[in-house]
Amino acid sequence: TDVSGNKQPADSLAASLEGFFAARLRPGDRFPRLCVAFSGGMDSVVLLHALRYLPWPAELSSLHVHHGLNAHADRWADFCAAYCREWSVPLEIFRVQVPRDSGEGIEAAARRLRYQVFSTCTADWLALAQHRDDQAETLLLNLLRGAGVAGAAGMPVERRLGAQCRLIRPLLDVPRREIEAYAQAHDLRWVDDDSNEDRHFRRNF
Repeated sequence: TDVSGNKQPADSLAASLEGFFAARLRPGDRFPRLCVAFSGGMDSVVLLHALRYLPWPAELSSLHVHHGLNAHADRWADFCAAYCREWSVPLEIFRVQVPRDSGEGIEAAARRLRYQVFSTCTADWLALAQHRDDQAETLLLNLLRGAGVAGAAGMPVERRLGAQCRLIRPLLDVPRREIEAYAQAHDLRWVDDDSNEDRHFRRNF
């Protein structure tokens, strides 16, 4: 907090997370087992780091989906494993084979396999690090696809995932600038996916 009493962006992100979970817990509730989808990118690094400091005790774990599509995929998996060892967070790495000729496109095939992995999560909650800017991109893409009223709703904050798990997006109301500020304030490291610059993928374009 600065001398004027205003919260700094890093404090604001932590407060947003606390509020997100406080709204979903009743007095006396056991904090659910929590797993983070950990790609090694800035957003998921910030989410995992911040969740370690929640005021509630939690059984925290993470999972990483190795798509094998990028030449650096092995390095990203190693990066995630090293960070999780440093933070004493259990990590499970899932390797998937993304078909390049399925007719659905590489992006769609990778997403389908990623969510197949997510559906096997045995935690109570699986947290994804998508934020407000991601939501804006999703809404625009859905409108361009002609998705109608359902598409205009964007990504849900939470939904059922499998028989026992709930998929949650606790950063969905947080702008990217606050995530960047948190990462800088805590001197965090992350990997950059160079495929994000490839304009052949619709979301990047």
